Amino acid sequence: MNLFDVLLNSGVTEGPSDFLIFLGRIHPLVVHLPIGFLLLAALIELVAKKPKFRPLKTYTHYVWALGSLSAFFAVLFGYFLSLSGDYNEDTLFWHKWMGVAVFLFSLVCYLVSKKQWKLPFYGKSILISLVVFTIFYTGHLGGNLTHGSTYLLEHAPNVVRNLAGMPDKAIPREKVTVLDSADVYLDLISPILDRRCVSCHNDDKKKGDLDLTSYANLALGGENGEVVVPGDLNTSDIYRRITLPETHDDFMPTEGKPPLSDDEVAIIGWWIEKNVPPAGYFVEMGPDDKIKIIVEKYLGLDKNNLLNQKVEAPNKAIVDSLVNHGFILNPLMMDNHFMDANFSLSEQELNDQALTTLLVLKDQIIWLNMSNSGIKNAQLEHIGQLENLIKLNLSTNVISDEGLMHLSQLQNLESINLYKTDVSEGLLTLVPKLPNLKRLYLAESKVDSITVAQLRREHQNLQIVFEEKR
Repeated sequence: MNLFDVLLNSGVTEGPSDFLIFLGRIHPLVVHLPIGFLLLAALIELVAKKPKFRPLKTYTHYVWALGSLSAFFAVLFGYFLSLSGDYNEDTLFWHKWMGVAVFLFSLVCYLVSKKQWKLPFYGKSILISLVVFTIFYTGHLGGNLTHGSTYLLEHAPNVVRNLAGMPDKAIPREKVTVLDSADVYLDLISPILDRRCVSCHNDDKKKGDLDLTSYANLALGGENGEVVVPGDLNTSDIYRRITLPETHDDFMPTEGKPPLSDDEVAIIGWWIEKNVPPAGYFVEMGPDDKIKIIVEKYLGLDKNNLLNQKVEAPNKAIVDSLVNHGFILNPLMMDNHFMDANFSLSEQELNDQALTTLLVLKDQIIWLNMSNSGIKNAQLEHIGQLENLIKLNLSTNVISDEGLMHLSQLQNLESINLYKTDVSEGLLTLVPKLPNLKRLYLAESKVDSITVAQLRREHQNLQIVFEEKR
């Protein structure tokens, strides 16, 4: 057995040796060198026709030399990488030979530049154009191999797609807004596979002879047979691979790509246990509360849908009136009219008229800062009518549990700051009435550690910032 045979075959399997695969994986590192050198050389050839750039022509053949030499190594390492057999054969064939063409054309350009040969009929310009064309076309084919044949034109206008022989862009599925409308495969499984797996398992790059671009292809399995076994996690290879330690050789996804999140793994595991249905509504498959919470989080249904609503622009006269009362009002979005109202910096005394005026903008105001405003318990009745509030700061005010009861209708509230207030056990009654509450600030309030412990026990997803008063 000669040295080439040793390099080509590991002696244990029919595939190439690990050393050759190692060399092949250098291809993505070196493939950009010839692109840079050769495009630079072509640019120098173009601008050197002008007198002020003519001195560059002395060095042009060096750039062509660097380009052709790096093209040779890119082709060599690319060939080693192709031996893994994970790529579409037709696309690989053309990518390989177009890469060879880049090397040969650039080598000829080097010789022409070095020897100062004069080519007839615009021969040199044609040759340089061929180098540039083959670089771009080879790169396009390489992108197809690594990302799929639709990668380049996936987001192109339909006119461009049609010119390339591709159909119009598929109409994307509407965003799931309620759990009842979520399709188990189209809305849960397929998006996970598209984000995490399809870049390596598609029609052009079938690692392990596995294509995950559709349910039908997934059902066909790969070189080792089925990858999902309905109802059986232990023998479903796809589940085994995504749950292995990241350092394991069989862990997926490979090549440093981000692993699946715990929620994505849980969803795929649940789907396999439910016999890998190709379609059907998620809620009709008997999900338990745990997987429902995971899916709601995955689909973003645990987030406040208020921000998806459109509100009218605020009345300018009302805004001016509030400014005169001491409020600072700022828009929060470019494409909507939600606002932030801030009274914490005002030097004026808060009065009921200002709060009544504030209620006129109850659709627009989602952030309200009443810190150190002197607001009283009775005045919180006005605040409790601002039903779109998401963030509320009542810190450093003499308010107590009596006032908190006015806030129970703030169903969109996600954050409330009660720092340096007199609130206490009344929170045990208020918090359960605020379904979207995520953050509660209680430092230096009259709440005791026993009340906070109970809140944390009963509302485990609620972040509580607390420091017992001394």
